[in-house]
Amino acid sequence: MKKLIVLLALIITSCTLSNEKKAEILIKETLKDYLYHPDSYKPISTRVDSMFIDVTTIEPIMEISDEIKDLISKINSCERKIESAESSMDMWAPIGVYSSQFSRGEYTRAKKEKKEAKSDLDKYTKKLSKQFATLKENVAKYHKGEFTGWAVSHRFRSLNGAGTMTIPGEMIFFCDEAFTTCIGYDADKFENFAKILKVVDEATSDEDIMDFFKGK
Repeated sequence: MKKLIVLLALIITSCTLSNEKKAEILIKETLKDYLYHPDSYKPISTRVDSMFIDVTTIEPIMEISDEIKDLISKINSCERKIESAESSMDMWAPIGVYSSQFSRGEYTRAKKEKKEAKSDLDKYTKKLSKQFATLKENVAKYHKGEFTGWAVSHRFRSLNGAGTMTIPGEMIFFCDEAFTTCIGYDADKFENFAKILKVVDEATSDEDIMDFFKGK
């Protein structure tokens, strides 16, 4: 009977905890695998808000965004190669019988480089278009529109890797309704993620999204 009474007391206590306290308990447990020195963890502030998003789309959106940045970098490289090849072709363009074997060889080489770069450019451009479509699909799914759990802004202190200095940290956590599981992101990383969402939501064309990633 005593064991039953204790168990009931624990359940009642758990039910009376504030959302902020429930979040802190879960976050402290989660941060054990994140911090260099978990024992040094000290919460500073916790803010809990209702969330209406599909958290399973966050990682795909981040991964797709990285792939888009990589593709844009490759496209820029291809465009530079094409420009360089065209410049070489103009320089070594054959001029009738006065063209040397060397100049004809350089012209042929530059022409080949342009063709290869143009082929790569077309390939990367098609991939980029598909990634833009996938990004927009995931952003649309992100906005769930119904209650899915809790978004928690959490500030804390902990020792650095060397264990010599206490440093502040700030993370965003997404917890389920019962505060049994959560995933967390550094505030700066999530701020960049939020910018991507805003750009995609407000974009009127793929060029608008392209301009954003070109500036990253």
